[in-house]
Amino acid sequence: MSQNPTHPNLKPATQGAVPAKLFGRTKSLLKKLRWLSPVRALNSTASSAFGRNIERQLNGLVQSEEVLTLKLHRRDTAVVMSMAHYEEVLQMKAACTQLLQLASQRVIADAANDFEALYDRITSPASHTAAKGLLSVSPEELRDSYRPGDTETSP
Repeated sequence: MSQNPTHPNLKPATQGAVPAKLFGRTKSLLKKLRWLSPVRALNSTASSAFGRNIERQLNGLVQSEEVLTLKLHRRDTAVVMSMAHYEEVLQMKAACTQLLQLASQRVIADAANDFEALYDRITSPASHTAAKGLLSVSPEELRDSYRPGDTETSP
């Protein structure tokens, strides 16, 4: 089995695998990502202040499990997070990729099934007989079978 290049601990989705485990794992990852907030909700600091005290700032991020926005010239320019948080983001990316692959496989399988059903109808003996009858009808039989609709008048 090949490993996921983004996160080696996650197994690739396999066709025919029960997706309940994948959905359960993704749901669990979403719960773990509660710390992931919009930028405007994060604490921020000036990048120069962060740089002067980088070791203390990084240790504080790890201990508090906080995510920090860095400002440069009073504009948000970067987000700093712990490696644990980054790993959680990578795990979610891998899980979402697997979910999309699974959904894509199902869409393709459904389309293939629809095509097969249509092909079976088109190539069935009943369809062949109907086409043969339609193409071999005489002008008199065609005229006799004509039934005008609401917007047409009879000849």
